[in-house]
Amino acid sequence: MARPGDRRPLIADQAIAILARGGARALTHHAVDREAGIAAGSTSYYFRTRDALVSAAVERIRHHSRTAFDAAAAPDPLTPGTASAFIADQLHDLATRRREHALAVVALLPEVAEVPALRRSLMGSLFSRELAGGLVVALGHPPGSPAADDLVDYLMGRLLSLLFAPREDAGDDRAATQHAVERLLR
Repeated sequence: MARPGDRRPLIADQAIAILARGGARALTHHAVDREAGIAAGSTSYYFRTRDALVSAAVERIRHHSRTAFDAAAAPDPLTPGTASAFIADQLHDLATRRREHALAVVALLPEVAEVPALRRSLMGSLFSRELAGGLVVALGHPPGSPAADDLVDYLMGRLLSLLFAPREDAGDDRAATQHAVERLLR
């Protein structure tokens, strides 16, 4: 939890906004200072290196994702139909209301590719293979089933499509997503 007056959350949130808008190359300490409306050098004071700033952005994205996930009510009863509707709604939320975070994740992936802990944390902020594994087992798949990986891989691809190649005629994307996810869960 941030202390009152702690600028770290503000700085990390502004770093996320910069990443979403301009990609990883746009992320500089000076750019964050400007975006946050704080004195020049403030970001460097809190996060001395670019790696530290990237780590702060990753942690902040993870925090926001965890908060959003915890606020979502899991379906009860759990069936392929209810689970797929829930997942479709969550993906829609990620591509719309939480779009900035999703774009920042995509921008950061090359930055953290060689840092396993950050890469895992960043990838897990979008879709959790562990939670997907628990879901498919709860729906009757055997433990270790490839269905969990298939689900996460589909969702990542679908998210990229929604972020970067939206179809003008698609309207609300949830029905198509729900149908595909339900097929994967059966």
